[in-house]
Amino acid sequence: MEENQLIKTYKDRLRIFLILYYFSENYHEPKTPNLKKLFTSEVRIQKLDFLLRNPDYLAFELLNLARGNTHNNQEIKEIIKEIFLKQEPVLRRIEMEKFFFGAYEDIDDVIAFLKSIELIEFSSTKNLELKITEKKYFITEKAITTLENKLPKLPALNWYVERLNLIKKYFGHKTGSQLKAMQYKIEEYETASWGDYINDIKAKVEKDFFELYGEKL
Repeated sequence: MEENQLIKTYKDRLRIFLILYYFSENYHEPKTPNLKKLFTSEVRIQKLDFLLRNPDYLAFELLNLARGNTHNNQEIKEIIKEIFLKQEPVLRRIEMEKFFFGAYEDIDDVIAFLKSIELIEFSSTKNLELKITEKKYFITEKAITTLENKLPKLPALNWYVERLNLIKKYFGHKTGSQLKAMQYKIEEYETASWGDYINDIKAKVEKDFFELYGEKL
């Protein structure tokens, strides 16, 4: 495996695991005491991953909240300014392709790896037509212990932790379907052709930010 692909593989594993960890709910089943948290739905993984990989789309969704006056507009303003000051829409952007249900990247190998090192367990439910209808991801006790011990020693992960907590604060209550519907309202996302990378919306965010706050990014 060449170096760039190897780096991507490790980043994918890290990103998906952190999404599962930070967005899962506490879980308790006496028959499986080693399973401590539960995350449901691959769709939700994909949509949260899209927000993590595309800071300009995250900024756009935050602007929508500010327009609705349902959140602290000044706080949102400062968050977006910091995202653009640090050039995250360029430096942190990881492109995703458009498929039938929006932004998507195959994570089967990532899930298989995380399961193989006992950080997660995985199960799925099939309907009468043998189509998978629900996927469940369980965070193990080993995963929690490992993460809690390692995080303080790995400052390079701080951005991921802070960003996931930010996404959770504003959008953590939404289901995968709700996140998908939210993202499909954006023209550049909705009109992207099947198999193409979804275009950035940096210029759109800059324009909308100026209209709302009267300041340039």
